[in-house]
Amino acid sequence: MKRVASVLASIAVAGAILGNSVAVVLASTFSYRWFSAGAVNNYQLTNAEMQANYDRVVHFSLFPWVSELQLETLPMSDSGRQHFADAKDIFQVFVQGGLICLVVAVMIGIWLWRRHHASGFLTAGGILTLATPLVIATPLLIDFDKAFVAFHEIFFSNDLWIFDPKTDPIINYLPESLFMRNAFAILTVMIVLSVAAIICGRKARSRAKADRAAA
Repeated sequence: MKRVASVLASIAVAGAILGNSVAVVLASTFSYRWFSAGAVNNYQLTNAEMQANYDRVVHFSLFPWVSELQLETLPMSDSGRQHFADAKDIFQVFVQGGLICLVVAVMIGIWLWRRHHASGFLTAGGILTLATPLVIATPLLIDFDKAFVAFHEIFFSNDLWIFDPKTDPIINYLPESLFMRNAFAILTVMIVLSVAAIICGRKARSRAKADRAAA
């Protein structure tokens, strides 16, 4: 039972780190002004209007209860709306999956600690997740353009992600640099959380050994 619980907790830790890293970076809409270099302001929007449109895209993608994407200062085609709806489904896998994994990791982790003083699941989950950024970062660093196209071809069953700026000018305000910097921000957060999980796991293990020695 302990081994099964440890494996499940390790996987849950990894899922929580991955999902919540995506959610944290996505929710950090203040980064738009730093990450959006290269945006084409063909509608002559103010900085506040550009930020507001980005906020609306993020809120639609992040929050399940936001059922419609409405941009006040930019037009949008039906195909554009459909693509954002498809993208929302993918983001929700990470957002909701990350929260579920976090709850599972906490519940099983508490049981393992109280029953067995076991914390190896934190270290294992951190190590498991730490490998992900290293694998993903390689193709991004080699050729982000190809990696970006490959991602869309894998995760989307249509070509609606190829926006026409004439009908969906929002794409001019979502430059490639924004996606690239967000991607590396997610990988960075994953690394930080993975290292934190490993450190916490090792410290808890040392404490458990000390407690057993004292007893």
